[in-house]
Amino acid sequence: MKALIDADIVAYRVACTLEEDDAEDFVYARAEDLVDQILVNTEADEYRLFLTGKDNFRYTIYPEYKAHRPKEKPFWLEKCREYLKATFNAEVIDGQEADNALGINQTDDTIICSIDKDLLMIPGQHYNFVKDEFITVTEESGMKHFYMQCLTGDRSDNIKGIEKIGPKKAEKILAGCITEQELFNAVREAYSNDDEFLMNGRVLWIRRKENEDWKDRFNALVQEQVGGTGMERSEEGIPFS
Repeated sequence: MKALIDADIVAYRVACTLEEDDAEDFVYARAEDLVDQILVNTEADEYRLFLTGKDNFRYTIYPEYKAHRPKEKPFWLEKCREYLKATFNAEVIDGQEADNALGINQTDDTIICSIDKDLLMIPGQHYNFVKDEFITVTEESGMKHFYMQCLTGDRSDNIKGIEKIGPKKAEKILAGCITEQELFNAVREAYSNDDEFLMNGRVLWIRRKENEDWKDRFNALVQEQVGGTGMERSEEGIPFS
């Protein structure tokens, strides 16, 4: 089993627990301990770590992405990132965030190690290293998670979703939906605004393939909805994968 580790979160969590006057060796020991703990708990015999680099495509789609987050970073954050690169060969991903690299590289023989709930749209094995919790995500549950987020938005990333729709209302909207086409149709009707739905979907979607753009999936699903007999045709829908 290969562990795919969200090194952004590893570095940030370690840096947030430290004081500016902590010894540098202590900082590095904390980072190494956390990675070692993940590898032991997942029984992984291989690993890859991913760090977000520059030029994140999500800002091009939605300039207000994460705009409300504090600009000041923890004192030790950059040192932690450098240590993870030097010690564990953490890969810096330019053009997209680490979450996309995790999604792209997930296979039947990997396990995503993160606490980011957004990643629960990616099928396969997941490990939350803070809760020490293992989760199996199916194609169906992962796709529903994505469309739930389209409805509710993601406050932590400044993605608004639809006003006054929280998890309970979102569950009601998606109740009875089985295929992706049915999920898409229900969410599209709730939005009544294709531009907003498309923008949010493109920002929320975590890639499964390099350079994937959810806009292509959106257009295919619209054609499936419009080109057939509406919801009747959606019993077939396009494949989940």
